[in-house]
Order: sequence, then C-alpha cells, then structure tokens
Amino acid sequence: MLETSTDQNEVNTLKEQILPLIDDLRYPSESDEAVEYFEMEYTTAESISVQDFKLFNGIEPDKEVEAIAIEDFFEPLTRIEDWFGEEEKKYADNALKLQTLLTEKLTDIQVLKIGAVEIDVFLFGIYEENKWIGVKTILIET
Repeated sequence: MLETSTDQNEVNTLKEQILPLIDDLRYPSESDEAVEYFEMEYTTAESISVQDFKLFNGIEPDKEVEAIAIEDFFEPLTRIEDWFGEEEKKYADNALKLQTLLTEKLTDIQVLKIGAVEIDVFLFGIYEENKWIGVKTILIET
C-alpha cells in the first residue's frame, strides 16, 4: 500500500508531539540513558512477533527478551520523589503526558527488554497500517 502525504503528515504530527516530551528525558538506571523516538515500518498492521521484531531491527536472534507492561516501563519515569525540584517534576510530568499520548494513539502496544546487563528497551505500537511508533532507551543493570 502506498503511503499518502496525509498519512505521512499524521505520523509527523505524532512524532512532533512525542519529541518535546522526550527532550532531555533520561531513563533511570545505572547509566540514565536518553529516551529516543522510535519508528519502524512492518509489512502488516497485525501483531509483530518477537522474532520478527528482532529481525527487522538487526537484533541477534539469541538475545534474551522480556516483555513488560507499559505501566512498568513508565513507573520510574513518572514517580515523584520528595526531593524533586521543578526540573525533575517537569520530566515526570512529561513522562506521564507521553504515556497518555502513546496509550491513546497506539494499538497493540508492546514493551520489550532485549539483552542482559546492557538492555535495549523498546516501547512501540501500531499507529497506522504498516507504521509502528514509540520510544526506545538503554538500561544498564549489573
């Protein structure tokens, strides 16, 4: 199916909504890596298997994978601590807005943790036919 300019504009609009929410957003772990925009095209609007996801993204087939709930992904980002200043509260608020945006705009949301120690984390879902959008980051867990 050919992508129309209207379809691409809708994708760009979602991307434009995501980018300011992840600007300077870092995922808490031993290295506090940046949260980045993620997009991929897939041949169907049906669920993607873990094996196909790895293949499409150049991930070694033998890497271990753990699926987690979207709430578990966002919990460390949206949690507000007593010691937070305005900047930390802003990041938590942006993370909550990001969670809401993704759950409202995407279907078939998946969160995959791939690897051990240095773990690639992908949160993605179907935005439109053949277009999967989300965010990704790296966790360091020793």
